[in-house]
Amino acid sequence: MSATASFETLGRYRILGEIGRGAMGIVYRSRDDVLDRVVAIKTVLVGIGSEDRAGYFARFRQEAKALAGLNHPNIITVYDFGDTGEVAYMAMELLEGRELKDILADSRLPLHEAVEIAAQVAEGLAFAHARGIVHRDIKPGNIMVLEGNRAKIMDFGIARVRTSDVKTQAGTMLGSPKYMSPEQVVGRGLDHRTDLFSLGVVLHEMLAGVPPFAGEDVPQLMYQVCNARPLAPSRLNPAVPPVLDLIVAKALEKNPDARYANADELAADLRTFLAGDPPAATRAGSDVIVVEATRPEATAPLAPALPDGVGLAVSRRYDSSRALARLASPRGEDRALLAPPGSPPSMFARLGSDRALAWRTLAIAVALAAAAAILLK
Repeated sequence: MSATASFETLGRYRILGEIGRGAMGIVYRSRDDVLDRVVAIKTVLVGIGSEDRAGYFARFRQEAKALAGLNHPNIITVYDFGDTGEVAYMAMELLEGRELKDILADSRLPLHEAVEIAAQVAEGLAFAHARGIVHRDIKPGNIMVLEGNRAKIMDFGIARVRTSDVKTQAGTMLGSPKYMSPEQVVGRGLDHRTDLFSLGVVLHEMLAGVPPFAGEDVPQLMYQVCNARPLAPSRLNPAVPPVLDLIVAKALEKNPDARYANADELAADLRTFLAGDPPAATRAGSDVIVVEATRPEATAPLAPALPDGVGLAVSRRYDSSRALARLASPRGEDRALLAPPGSPPSMFARLGSDRALAWRTLAIAVALAAAAAILLK
């Protein structure tokens, strides 16, 4: 039987029509007459007996097991799983919407709609990760956008669960290369942070209009994923504020240890941006430079054009007076940093004993701050 086969019924489900198809099976619009609801039936043909088909069927069963335990508003709901001997099928929630892939093919999303979708996907991933499930194939084609800008994660077919029936060989690459994490590309061990990288790629594409990595062929693309630092989204879309550049950059760190520790943290930063305040992560380690979030009514770009590889500029809210006050009246940690025990008198100590030198230094600092402000216009 071929992948083009059709059916009148599958189990208790009456086939109403075809939604879509792939090499291994078809997705049908169906009716569950027992519960009186319309569902989607995803099928995979299993009667041919090839190793490839057997592996696909194993992943299909794994997807059903993975999704059966997930009940979250941003993850597609699975109702049932069964087989007829030659066809395995999964009954799931019928989603009336558009794949994010098709939306992006038409036009770039408004800024806050893009961030809202990413936040919802991050929240769905956090729920799955907390239950030991890593998706491993987050991409626009696996995100459905429903009415009201509600996002649903689909297709857990290559998900990894704590107890998996599918044993992949070392170095086996499963997923879509354009959205893979570096560790996924090279076949290293994966954890939940691979999904965060993939979501970072999707967020970059939604904000900038193009994916962060590209190549003429798969090897070149994989090299870019593992080695290239992409342009900040604001370089390609001036409406993107620096805080989103920072969030994307953190999600796209090559080293998993440098990324967000979990999807909850990423979702929290995206939600904080949507609320109109800079995420806490952007303020850490500095009380002088503030990265400013754009509110929905803002239309002017906040950042100037940046050199390649540079993701952020100083905010328009840079407070030079605070910087100068700190220079004039250094804190204890400043003195400790600049004058370790046993070292010669620090710059601050010399400034304290020479008022004329202090004023000259402050004048120079003011001049430098003014020059920086001019350059950043």
